[in-house]
Amino acid sequence: MDSRRTDCEYPFAVTPFIDDDFEGYRAFLIDIPAVESLGATPEEAVADLVDVKEEWFAYARAKGIHIPNPDIAFSQRIDYNGRVTLRMPRSLHQQVAQRAALEGISLNSYLNSAIERAVLA
Repeated sequence: MDSRRTDCEYPFAVTPFIDDDFEGYRAFLIDIPAVESLGATPEEAVADLVDVKEEWFAYARAKGIHIPNPDIAFSQRIDYNGRVTLRMPRSLHQQVAQRAALEGISLNSYLNSAIERAVLA
């Protein structure tokens, strides 16, 4: 992998951030979480992240630190078809199947709902 890459966009996330001294938003690169910025608004955090990213990349190049390529899972190059193969312990399979039956829905619907709740939490 080329450690000099800065030409491609890296996926980022923005989350609320609260500590003793600051309340606002944290923006960070998903592939390099240490590359982060804070802002009073999500837009401010993202705008500052662009500068922080370039500064970190320059530092990493100067120090010979490996710069990972962006994770393809966040790229538009993947065609998500909605199918996932999932392996789980038999005991967990039994538990989720029983919960689905108690709720009167299919196992697939139950798992979709559970995953959606976890992702949106």
